[in-house]
Amino acid sequence: MSSSRAERLVNLVLCLLSTRQFLSAERIRAIVPGYAPAPDDTAPGDDAFFRMFERDKAELRELGVPLETGRHSFLDTADGYRIARQDYELGEIDLEPDEAAAVALAARLWDSPQLGGAARGALV
Repeated sequence: MSSSRAERLVNLVLCLLSTRQFLSAERIRAIVPGYAPAPDDTAPGDDAFFRMFERDKAELRELGVPLETGRHSFLDTADGYRIARQDYELGEIDLEPDEAAAVALAARLWDSPQLGGAARGALV
């Protein structure tokens, strides 16, 4: 997966988590980086956008993201999308002392100049 696609998917998840109302595809297109028109107008055309959006929704569902589809009111003519925070958030984690120590060590290593760059590079 390219970094621009991964970034677009993360932006889409954050957008859909931050709303309680269903957002239409057009609204998502207008506000999510990667779909939204750039200043140089390099946004995808309508057909390309809808194909990209369908692929992105399918990928999120494959990854286990609980994407909801619905309408805000009976007046809406198109479906909208959101992610219910309670369905997506990680539950409370109860670590044993040795597990907590391992997580703390990993966090310190992540921030170290020697390994931080390599760790970030492994994510993208």
